[in-house]
Amino acid sequence: MRFSQMPKRWLMLLALLLAGCARSPQSLPLIPPAATAPSPAFVTAAPALALPQLIGAERAAARSGDLALLAQLWAPDARIIDSRGTPDPADDYRWQGRAALLDRYQVAVFPSPPPAFDTPPAPVLTVDGDSAHGQLANDRWLFVYRAGRWWLQELAY
Repeated sequence: MRFSQMPKRWLMLLALLLAGCARSPQSLPLIPPAATAPSPAFVTAAPALALPQLIGAERAAARSGDLALLAQLWAPDARIIDSRGTPDPADDYRWQGRAALLDRYQVAVFPSPPPAFDTPPAPVLTVDGDSAHGQLANDRWLFVYRAGRWWLQELAY
């Protein structure tokens, strides 16, 4: 039997069946905006105190699913770079901007959070005026001092 000769009820049934298999336009759940949280007090401290605490607070917030705190730690134009274990930057995953970073936490980090630190983080820090670099194991951090406080600007791993 050719398609044009199929009874209308079979065509209707086929159409309903195929419609049920179609991908919905909203394949990801809607994520409510994160509530705002006050800035942690330590972000205004000297770099030697503030920067390790920023790393520690980021890890704790990633483990607990605290989007509001994460929004207070990352600069608006921050980025995260996952090198995927290769030296070739062409295959890196990059998230740019606070909104993209917060989405990354919800989709990739919260379902499988990183382990807790056994001891407070003690990165190797290099401070140069209003910016600083930190190295902690394979993580490379960039921090910036803006508007009277320190922010996480970049994490590359």
